[in-house]
Amino acid sequence: MRDLIVIGGASAAQTSAIYAVRSGMDVLVVADEYGGQINNTDIVENYPGIKSISGPDLADRYIEHMREYDVDEEIGQKAIDVRKDDGTFEVELEDGTVFESYSVILATGGSRRKLGLDSEEEFANKGVGYCAVCDGPLYQGEDVAVIGGGYAGTEAAVYLSDIAEKVYVLSRSGILKGEEITIEKVKSAENVEVITGTTTEFYGDNLLEGLKYEDKDGEINDLKVTGAFIEIGTVPNSDITDLVETNESGQIKVNQKLETDTEGLYAAGDVVNWGAQQLIVSAGQGCDAALHASEYVKQQKDN
Repeated sequence: MRDLIVIGGASAAQTSAIYAVRSGMDVLVVADEYGGQINNTDIVENYPGIKSISGPDLADRYIEHMREYDVDEEIGQKAIDVRKDDGTFEVELEDGTVFESYSVILATGGSRRKLGLDSEEEFANKGVGYCAVCDGPLYQGEDVAVIGGGYAGTEAAVYLSDIAEKVYVLSRSGILKGEEITIEKVKSAENVEVITGTTTEFYGDNLLEGLKYEDKDGEINDLKVTGAFIEIGTVPNSDITDLVETNESGQIKVNQKLETDTEGLYAAGDVVNWGAQQLIVSAGQGCDAALHASEYVKQQKDN
């Protein structure tokens, strides 16, 4: 019987593990892989104490720091169910292995959101992708599109502007959102053009050759690109258990202690229903959840 099982492999999860162990807890971390969305981030320049670092390098630092402590790890498999029986929790993995604990923290993050177009599936990995940092270098000197004008979209556009000949940013509203410093970089880049429009179709002969979009006047336009990166945010990975309540966006509802509807079950990071989706927020929530989980476990053991 563990004191705490942390499910997840990025900043919220690893911060939870660190603070839980420092609070005297016996901790197991379960994750299919480490890094999460940060592995898709080119440069992180808004993390206090570190002026500039690549996303994967920062992810490695999280892991290195966590492993300074006595944390057990079960890596390479997803947790597929969390249930509660007679006051304690059971976490089941893909291979049927079950671990037991007094408390659980869900730090499962999110997965890349899709447009939902049939042609999107047809050209996935054939020109349509979801990670500009991962696949951008394949389009050196070519024309590409970034679909989405929010945090993810503007960051992708800045990254691609140093690689591609031309970068088109398609935003449904035509308004860019995100950090102002990133938006200014997009606007000042000579090879980046912002287009107001909604993507309706991808086309090509086996590989992507272009896309069609509907502009604000309802007209369908054609855009010749060899690469298109869908950067419209994430979908919360909240379907792991029926012990939690979610909002209409699929985010897990938590209280100020990061506790879900189920006593002893906590959630932190991009999977929850409040807080900006930023690394520092996820890490802070991981800390908070771990400290509250520690108090809960101590009470359970004293009873």
